[in-house]
Amino acid sequence: MIRFTLLLILMLLGGCNPTTGPDQPPEKVAVEFFEAIYVARDLNKTLPMVDGELKGLFHHYKLASQVQRNLFGLYMEEAEVELSSTNADFFRRRNSDILVTIKLKGLVNGYLRQDLREIRLQVIDNQWKVTEIKDDRWLTNG
Repeated sequence: MIRFTLLLILMLLGGCNPTTGPDQPPEKVAVEFFEAIYVARDLNKTLPMVDGELKGLFHHYKLASQVQRNLFGLYMEEAEVELSSTNADFFRRRNSDILVTIKLKGLVNGYLRQDLREIRLQVIDNQWKVTEIKDDRWLTNG
C-alpha cells in the first residue's frame, strides 16, 4: 500500500513540471543580446539569438562596432546594460511576440550618455529570438 501511495504521489508531482515554452525568459535573452554587442563586443555570441533578416545583417557587418553604428545608431564605449521594460504579460501563456526596452549607459565621445533601445523578440524553434530592432522612437532632430 505504501508503494502504491508513493508511486501515485510521484506520478502527480511529475505531471506538474512545466516544460512548455522557451527555457530562458525573453528579458534575459534581450539583456544577453545587448551585452554581447555593447559589453563583450562579440557578434558570434549574438548569432544564436537573432533570426530572419537580422541574422544576414549581422553576418554582413561582422563587427560589433559596425552593428552599434549602423543598426542601433549608437556607438558606445564602456557600456552597461539594464532591462528597462517589457510588454509581456505576467504569465506569458499567450505571448510569442514581445517588445523589450533596454537601458544603455556608457561613454559616447568621452561623455556619459544614457539611452533606451527597443527590440522585438519572438518564439522561434521554442527559443526567444531577436527578430527586429525598433526605430528609436525617442529620437528627436531638434
